[in-house]
Amino acid sequence: MRMKGYAWLMVILCASLAILPGCWSKKELNELAVVMALGVDLQEGGGYVVSAQVMNPSEVGSQQSGLSGNSPAVTYSAVGKTIPDALQRMLNVTPRMLYLSHMRVLVFGEEMARQGISDVLDFISRNHELRTDFYLMVAKGMDAAEILQVVTPFEHIPSSSLYSSILISNKEWAAMGKITLQQFITELDQSGSNPIMSGVELHGDPKTGNNLENVKKIKPDTMLENAGLAVFVKDRLVGWVGEAGSKATNYVLNEVEMTSGYVPCPGGGIIGVEITSARSKLEVHLDKEERPQFIVRLKTEANLDAAQCSVDLSKVESIDQISRNLEHKLTSLLEEGIHEVQRKYGADIFGFGEALHRKYPKVWEKYRERWEDSFRSMEVRVYADAEIRRIGSIVQPARREMERR
Repeated sequence: MRMKGYAWLMVILCASLAILPGCWSKKELNELAVVMALGVDLQEGGGYVVSAQVMNPSEVGSQQSGLSGNSPAVTYSAVGKTIPDALQRMLNVTPRMLYLSHMRVLVFGEEMARQGISDVLDFISRNHELRTDFYLMVAKGMDAAEILQVVTPFEHIPSSSLYSSILISNKEWAAMGKITLQQFITELDQSGSNPIMSGVELHGDPKTGNNLENVKKIKPDTMLENAGLAVFVKDRLVGWVGEAGSKATNYVLNEVEMTSGYVPCPGGGIIGVEITSARSKLEVHLDKEERPQFIVRLKTEANLDAAQCSVDLSKVESIDQISRNLEHKLTSLLEEGIHEVQRKYGADIFGFGEALHRKYPKVWEKYRERWEDSFRSMEVRVYADAEIRRIGSIVQPARREMERR
């Protein structure tokens, strides 16, 4: 009986191997064109121009990469009434099937972003191939196709250079955002906040930027640079904020890991500071007329990293004065950054409306339908607290020591 049961088990297993599929959805690497970046622009007369930056695996994987004279990436473009339509038409020129799962960045042309990107996001969100960890960017003052045609130094794949630039700039400089698809859609769905997006711009001649000779020079003729933050109201781009406004926004959103700056020195000159920790908190209060008032409380820690003055750093009062100067500068930075976006664009990219919604839901209902208009005149105050942790491996500034001799 035991042997008969074993025989039946083997028959069932063999039958299962015959009827159950194996890797039914397998895709061989030599059949795929791995898309590292997508660019979307508007087409005159309707529709989209979609650009796909595709990795050239033979160049990227070679130890002699770049020496053969072939580009490590190729950018294809096609026009379609919808994004899938354009991608399908792109197969007329691509030698392989487009594979989107390894995409690093999605770039919108500025004109496209100003018209509204909800239809594009609909396709991106529906496509099961796409992950949600790639970054969204807007090409400032140009088409996305121009950005994806620039050859970049250091990274073989230009889109990898864009991706790395976003990471390092956000982490070390705090003047840029790192916005993923999921983050953007989350902000878009909330009625009390508006989304932002990283900006990128091209410096130099676009015609020389798509030539490999561009990166064979000590100083390339064409470079891609961060362009601050793109401000959206719902799904439409309404304007830009530069370095100061971008830093202010990241401070309020608790997105500052580290950054550098300088403050006035007691007695003249300047002293460099490195922010090593920053945490902000939003508070909402109601006045007698139940009108919302907002407070941003920022707490930071910093180190001194450059002293271009003759201050005596051995004195406690000198360190206290530098801390007060830093607090004043941070307060001004945040107030000016918030008021610029608030009054110029009426865009609540900071989440004040969402904070009001959480704490006073009944009051929020009064402003919900016209929050962009109401937000322009809302009172926002900033209080910054700064603490100097370290002054470096030497106590006194070199200038002070020189003047004492």
